[in-house]
Amino acid sequence: MTISQTVPRGAVAVRRRRRIRISTVVWFTLPAAAIMLLVLGVPLVYSFYYSLTGWSLVVPGSDQDFIGLLNYTDVLRSSEFWASIRVTLIYAVVAVSLECALGILFAVLLNLEFFGRGLFRSLMLIPMVITPAVVGIFWKLLYEQDSGVFNYLLGTLGFEPVPWLSLTVALASVIIVDVWQSTPFFTLIILAGLQSLDRDTVSAAQADGANALQVFRYLTLPHLVPYIMIAAAFRIIGVMADFDKIFLLTLGGPGNVTTTLSVYAYNTGFKVFDIGRTTAISWIYVVFVLAISAPLIWRLFRGASVNRH
Repeated sequence: MTISQTVPRGAVAVRRRRRIRISTVVWFTLPAAAIMLLVLGVPLVYSFYYSLTGWSLVVPGSDQDFIGLLNYTDVLRSSEFWASIRVTLIYAVVAVSLECALGILFAVLLNLEFFGRGLFRSLMLIPMVITPAVVGIFWKLLYEQDSGVFNYLLGTLGFEPVPWLSLTVALASVIIVDVWQSTPFFTLIILAGLQSLDRDTVSAAQADGANALQVFRYLTLPHLVPYIMIAAAFRIIGVMADFDKIFLLTLGGPGNVTTTLSVYAYNTGFKVFDIGRTTAISWIYVVFVLAISAPLIWRLFRGASVNRH
């Protein structure tokens, strides 16, 4: 038998085994996919339908009032909606940027050899595992202007109390809370990236005369880029959906300075009881989050596929 005859047969056998593996994977995942489609897909279809209606809980029978895209046009023309978009973007950009910078710093420090490193790594995870509702209540007690812990400490040092949840400081205070809770997530992901860094490459660079800053700039940081992108993608989606902490701390106020898109949707649905408009806001929110996070996720997967090839 010649080589020209055996190669095609081998290629056919490889393709056949690949098809069998793919079909096996499909059959095993089909039940879970069907359940997910039923649990998530059906409510999504219903919500999109109701976003095309004038359904209001205070108007009986309004769920059958089909009005087309009127809810979407009304929302997009609303100044309150665009104000919530602005607050959401400020909140997301500032919080994720600070979390990324602090996460890199803490990951580098926790990657060093020192006594009690395991204890510090364990303590670092505590803010991340606390539920957002508890975080909101806890920090509201800290932020209290008259009896809060922060202003008490400032008073003992001779400083005037700070109105942490006032019109000018409320958004910054909410960002501080999110940074405190979510920086450990960045630290954990980046620390995993540091653990996978090739030590021989670092040793070779140091032997060639590279200092610590040069090693970090040209070796460590490029290696951490995929890990930073993964953490950033998850946090962008999470911070834009943040509701519990903001609502418990400020109720979206004072005024609308902390009214993010999720708080705006809540107020429309549970204060005005306009369900059709609320579902339209929710669908706009989905498109908004996808438009921001999709390029980052696409670049991440594209980089991973290029590295595999």
